Amino acid sequence: MDKNIIFVYFHVMELYYDPKVRLLCIKKCSLRKWHYDHPKLPFWRLYWGSGSAATIRCLGEIVALTSKRIVLVPPNTELSQRMAQGPVTHFGVHFLADAPFNRLHSKLYVFKAEGNMPDAIKAMPLDDEDCLTNNPILITAVRGLIHVLLSKIPAEDMPPVQIQEHLAKSMTFIEENLQRSLSYLELARQMNMSVSTMLRLYQRELGLSPHEYLCQKRIEKACLLIHDRRTSIEQIAEETGFCDRYHFTKVFSRTTGQSPARFRAYGRKRI
Repeated sequence: MDKNIIFVYFHVMELYYDPKVRLLCIKKCSLRKWHYDHPKLPFWRLYWGSGSAATIRCLGEIVALTSKRIVLVPPNTELSQRMAQGPVTHFGVHFLADAPFNRLHSKLYVFKAEGNMPDAIKAMPLDDEDCLTNNPILITAVRGLIHVLLSKIPAEDMPPVQIQEHLAKSMTFIEENLQRSLSYLELARQMNMSVSTMLRLYQRELGLSPHEYLCQKRIEKACLLIHDRRTSIEQIAEETGFCDRYHFTKVFSRTTGQSPARFRAYGRKRI
């Protein structure tokens, strides 16, 4: 093969889009209770069930979990979870994904469990705690399943991936400085534009102010950290740029509908 072709091939590969799926919690268990009302949580949820007793309710739509379908719930989507009778085998995943997938909300995506998907899920071990964390092969399989399902989301639901270059750099700057207090003036100077122009750009491209985007990324990082029980709430508050645990708890509770401590204690039971 021509060396020039190989050279071009590898450079094209580097341009491929990566949604950067980050797993928060993976759990397969024998479910006996599933009666919860969820606020707008800032991460994706994936559900599969072996029977039809467990249901998800969202915006008037009721979807039964069965072995023949997999349900994806986008971030910031309110829903209720119900189960008529148990136990049933239940599989759930919480995860984050980058733009444009983090901009979808308020809709359920129901997919047919095709090919070896049901068999792959059935082969995973039952575990009352977060499972698979020490099994790289199974973790890779879960990531692969998520990528396949994300690829099936209708194109008309997807906002553009590409955003204005100045905004992309500013978003990266914010994500790399979550621990700092960032003023609008500093962000505008970093983008080489006025504060008013910067605010219009953020609102037009993201539908958020820079402060709202900063808070969103801080809570996303907190959701990653909070699943590690070795990290204290105080440490999480510090690492995500909040002045103290009280302020962090206030913002986290307003965003997720529950305190960090309650989220940590009961989050896995409600997966």
